[in-house]
Amino acid sequence: MNERDRLKKETKRLTEEILNLEGANRKLNERLIELYILYQLTRQLSLSLNLNELFERAMNLIQDVLHLDEYSIMLLNDESGLLEIRASRGLSDDIVARGRVKSGEGLSGKVAALGKPVLVADLSTNDTYIYYPGSGKRKGSYLGIPLLARDGRIFGVLNLHNSDPAGFNEKDLRLFQAAAEQVSISLDNALTFQMTKELTNRDELTKLYNRRYFFERLEKEVERAKRYQRKLSLLMIDIDHFKNYNDTFGHLHGDDVLRQIGQALEKNLRKVDVIARYGGEEFLALLPETDKKSAKRVGEKLRKAVEKADFHSKVSELGPGKIAITIGISAFPDDCQDALELLDLADKAMYYGKVQGRNRVCAELPSKK
Repeated sequence: MNERDRLKKETKRLTEEILNLEGANRKLNERLIELYILYQLTRQLSLSLNLNELFERAMNLIQDVLHLDEYSIMLLNDESGLLEIRASRGLSDDIVARGRVKSGEGLSGKVAALGKPVLVADLSTNDTYIYYPGSGKRKGSYLGIPLLARDGRIFGVLNLHNSDPAGFNEKDLRLFQAAAEQVSISLDNALTFQMTKELTNRDELTKLYNRRYFFERLEKEVERAKRYQRKLSLLMIDIDHFKNYNDTFGHLHGDDVLRQIGQALEKNLRKVDVIARYGGEEFLALLPETDKKSAKRVGEKLRKAVEKADFHSKVSELGPGKIAITIGISAFPDDCQDALELLDLADKAMYYGKVQGRNRVCAELPSKK
């Protein structure tokens, strides 16, 4: 081999080595970028257990770090069994408001049913909707990734949309799966924390809010009503002759009645209202944005719901009255400007209703002579 051929061969070898090194260096840089992205996700998402704050952090991180303009997190609603949009970026208000789907239906429902990622390279060739039936055909590409709890249970879906067809490749799939895993861990922790916190705020027997939580909300709602000059009403609810019922039929039947009355009260109130067991046979209901006149209508609705309810076959043995409740009402700012005084006035109104014969709604106090 002459010198020229040897140099040519050596040059070719060095060129191949340089290309290999460049390829390895490029892969290393890509891997470093991926690790940096995942580090940022892990660090930022671990800073909060507040669900709403966590949603906000996740949305911002996906936008800043993963560079997508349209994406959403859907969580499974245990009561309805539907996937619902809980956080999003780039979606229209209509999609956010109506976006809910059954597991197995639509692309997002398919992700939840399969428990594995779903990649659609070109949405224009796919007739399946993402968020709800009739939401229209989309352009670009779609990647949906399931959100998994530690026990493997699927509790949500991360939906990612790229405006370009074939906008997601295998590298993106690997990265977004890893990102979704970090989101899943953080959301699972936050949901567990929220559930645990919720249990500490609940009465063990009736599952309504307990008095500690109620007082916290009462203080906050009164301050809010002061700040924004809003109306606020408080209902004190007591079961009539409940001691007699307990003495006659026993505390087990009495507990059952407390549970059923709690359910009846909650069913006939708004979601924004706060219903709690105060203790014994007494309940409290806080009605934001409600004046005394409206509160009396609500109280009458609650009274009739309990009066008409079929709580237990033994109740009829008590006589024609069955089980009834007496309700006392106080209102902010008409009656007072203080949370504890509001509670005291509702209590006095309730006892005044007892004096007048029970099974009634009372929003007045006896006149002072």
